[in-house]
Amino acid sequence: MALIKFVIKLYLFTFRYRLKGYEQFNELASRKKRIVFLLWHNQLMGIVGFRNKNHRFVTMISRSKDGDMFTPIVESMGNNKVVRASSSRGAAAGTLEMLEFMNSGWHGAMAADGPKGPKYQVKSGGLYLAKKADCILVPLLMDCTRFWRTRSWDNFIIPKPFSKITMIFGEPIYVSDSLDKETMAAELADVQNKMMESTSANCKNIL
Repeated sequence: MALIKFVIKLYLFTFRYRLKGYEQFNELASRKKRIVFLLWHNQLMGIVGFRNKNHRFVTMISRSKDGDMFTPIVESMGNNKVVRASSSRGAAAGTLEMLEFMNSGWHGAMAADGPKGPKYQVKSGGLYLAKKADCILVPLLMDCTRFWRTRSWDNFIIPKPFSKITMIFGEPIYVSDSLDKETMAAELADVQNKMMESTSANCKNIL
């Protein structure tokens, strides 16, 4: 396992990144605004290779064998911490742990459709977290031209070594603090639409 982790980390270091919309995120962060980044599960490999040094991120990763492998890799990429939870195991405790980090000034990140899908279907976890932590939702996407695509439920994208990857920090999505069922449903539909709009506009090579 240690050798596999080393090889994956070495592979991630070959990526070359171009950032789109990063200035907007920096501007929000400079005003002490906290962010919950929403990404698609199948874009995870390209995104975790981005080495962040200027901001602190806490990421929710599932309690699975894949999660066991990714956790130390994510935590080694800059100022990152990982909370282990999934929809079937430890969801409530994981959310509370995420909130503790975010109430201390950390930004959050999670797969909007993970860990089991359906593909490109936003779940309510990120919205709930943003409301409880008084945060802004931001789509975090990636695109590249050289990649492999698996046959998993999400058609997981594996960028080829030395790929040029565009990281897209999408338009902020502001949500209310209401947990009313109808409000949650309406805002979740809005987040779904905006995530897909940003994906269609920015991820044309991998769609």
